[in-house]
Amino acid sequence: MKEKSGARNAFLFALDHLLLFMVHFTRLLARFVPPAALDSFFDLLGKAACRLLPGMGEKLAAKAGEILGGDLQPLELERISHGVCASALKPILDMALLWRHGERMMARLRVEGMENLEEAESEGRGVLLLFVHTGSYDISPVLFNRLGKPFTPVMFHPHSTPVHRYVTEMAVFGQILGCDREHPVIWAGRETGEKVRGLLKAGKRVGIALDVDGPCVVDFFGRPAALADGIARFALETGAPIVPFAVLRGPGPLDRRLILYPRLRHEPSGDKGSDIKTVMRQAALAGERMIREDPAQWMSLFGIRHWWEKAERIAAEQAAEGGAQA
Repeated sequence: MKEKSGARNAFLFALDHLLLFMVHFTRLLARFVPPAALDSFFDLLGKAACRLLPGMGEKLAAKAGEILGGDLQPLELERISHGVCASALKPILDMALLWRHGERMMARLRVEGMENLEEAESEGRGVLLLFVHTGSYDISPVLFNRLGKPFTPVMFHPHSTPVHRYVTEMAVFGQILGCDREHPVIWAGRETGEKVRGLLKAGKRVGIALDVDGPCVVDFFGRPAALADGIARFALETGAPIVPFAVLRGPGPLDRRLILYPRLRHEPSGDKGSDIKTVMRQAALAGERMIREDPAQWMSLFGIRHWWEKAERIAAEQAAEGGAQA
């Protein structure tokens, strides 16, 4: 057991330093290498990971088939699995391209549905921005800030992740590129709720990811999944509207498409537990919609079975508790 733990720790240590090296190396390459060449290089890395890591490509293709339906051709499933692997690395590329070619990226940015955000803002209760880890979610705080709509993302603290050096470097780099200067990030922890409620009360925008492990069991791609329900709780406590958004990569290496979807609608019933489930069902449907825009850009495909399995454990525990009480 100790040997396995030691091997795992050594692997994560090496991975952390490898990712950190890639951040600095990509930033260096961005000075001289055309964006299209860099983008192709990261696509090649994704394909290599799928083919060289034992079972990686097959597992991702199977997961993609489960969530999207069994009628997809093997070549399409392979394309999606390669894209997902590349998407896990492309936050590094996003940051470097935005740093080097920011003005060109902003000029090429397509924004759809800004009226949905402005309608939500008009209520004066702040806005909860719902997103999933798809496309260029990593540079979304910078893009929103440059559009005059800064928001504060809620993120796992670097030291609660297995690659904390990499996460720290990416967070610092994002702040350098430009985000909400007063409130660049809320690290998940004991004071998260207080900070989120304070920003919403001040009419600010707060971004929260849907595709995160949590205690709320809700249907996600046709099966119960255990997801974090913080965004539903904050919406019900504060009355802040929820506006889903996605930043998708386009056909060119500098092309990005920001989609702001219609706000989620919910009428509180007075039953907190039921209301949370209702909001989370809407959030899950919004998440599915964003992912279906281009499944190959959704890096969290890696974790979906974990959420399904956790939901099964939660259901089994609840059934056991109910039987014991009876």
